[in-house]
Amino acid sequence: MPTTPPLPAEVIAWNKARQAFANSILVETPLASLAQDLDVPPWPIVSPDETPAAYIYLPYNQAIAALAVRNLPPEQLKLLITLLNDTNAFDQPFGDMMDDLAGATDGASDQASPLFKNLAKLGLPEDFPLALSALSAGTLALCQNENVTTLGGFVTFSSRLSQSVIIGGDFRELLNALAQKDETSLARLLPLRAGYPGLYLPETIALAVRALPDPARSALLKNPAAPPAELRNRTTHAVAYFSTAHADMRTAISAGAPPARLVADIPDHTLHAVILELLRPHLPPPPAPPAPPTKRSFLKRLLGLK
Repeated sequence: MPTTPPLPAEVIAWNKARQAFANSILVETPLASLAQDLDVPPWPIVSPDETPAAYIYLPYNQAIAALAVRNLPPEQLKLLITLLNDTNAFDQPFGDMMDDLAGATDGASDQASPLFKNLAKLGLPEDFPLALSALSAGTLALCQNENVTTLGGFVTFSSRLSQSVIIGGDFRELLNALAQKDETSLARLLPLRAGYPGLYLPETIALAVRALPDPARSALLKNPAAPPAELRNRTTHAVAYFSTAHADMRTAISAGAPPARLVADIPDHTLHAVILELLRPHLPPPPAPPAPPTKRSFLKRLLGLK
C-alpha cells in the first residue's frame, strides 16, 4: 500500500503558523503594523488590506502564489511565518493580562483595579492630560473618540477592555508599562523621572520636543530661539497644568537661581536650551546684578570723603 510522502518542513511550519493564528484578535491587523511591534524586518507592503487574513486561509502553494501576485518572492513566506509566530507569542501574555484586568475590575469600582493601584504607587496623577503625553496622534484620536482625555480616564477605559478588543502600538505599550510598573517604558510616554514619584514640567516639554519630526527637531536644536507655535502652545498648556511647579520656578528665578537649574534633571543636555527658551516667556527676568561700588579718587580717600 503506497504511503504519503512526508511534507516539507516549510509546509509543516506554514500550516502550524496559520492554524495557530486563525483565532487571533489581530487577524485583520495590517502586517506592516504587526512587524513594527516586533524585532523582524519591515513588511514590504503597507496597506490596510495586507493582513494575516489575506494569507492564513490559503494552503502553502496558494500562499506562495498570493505572494507572487504582490511581486514578493517565495522566501517572503518564511518572514510571514516568523511574523505570525512572534505576534502570537507576544500577544498571548497581553491577552491574559487584559482578561486578568477585566476579572479584577468585574464587580468592583474602577479605583480598585490593579492599574489604578499602580498609578497610586507611582504617584502618577489621574488628571494628567493625555494631550501632554507622547502618545501618537492615532492613539490620542482613539481616546478622544471614547471621551478619554486624562491618564485616569485611560486607565478606566483600559480596565474595561477585554481580550477581544484589538489594540496595539503605544496604547498597548502604555498599558503594559502601567500594568508592570515599568518606569523605563513609561518615561517614553509620560514625563516622569525614573525612581521618583509624580510627573514633571520640564520633562513634559522634553517629551514634546522629542516628539517633533526629525527635521523640525534638528532645526530647533540648532536654533532654540525659534520654536514652532504648536510647541509654544503646548508649553503654555503644560505650565497651566503644573501650576504649583511653575510658581516654584518663578520664585527660584526671582531669588537669583540660575535658569540652568530648572533643567538639571533632564539627562539629554542637547534639550536644555530649547526647554529654557520655551519656559522663558513664563518666567520673570533674573534679578539684575548689584551695581559695582563707586571708586573714590585718591584725594577723596586721603581726606575721608565719599
